[in-house]
Amino acid sequence: MQSEENLQLHFDLVSHRALLSCGDHDYVLPDCYPTKEMAQIAAQKFAWETLGLKDRARDCAQASDLPVWLR
Repeated sequence: MQSEENLQLHFDLVSHRALLSCGDHDYVLPDCYPTKEMAQIAAQKFAWETLGLKDRARDCAQASDLPVWLR
């Protein structure tokens, strides 16, 4: 995965919403999550499927292998 594709997850404890930052783009994940760990799993799946990291992250075999930095 290239450096501009660093995944950062911002989780709001009050609203239980998550914002995923990937490079210069931000994505609000569509659901509410009870814990930041569940939000992290959803962010990995979102990046893997929706952002196309499945094809670009050659060192990752599955979504759970994607590194996501929690903020």
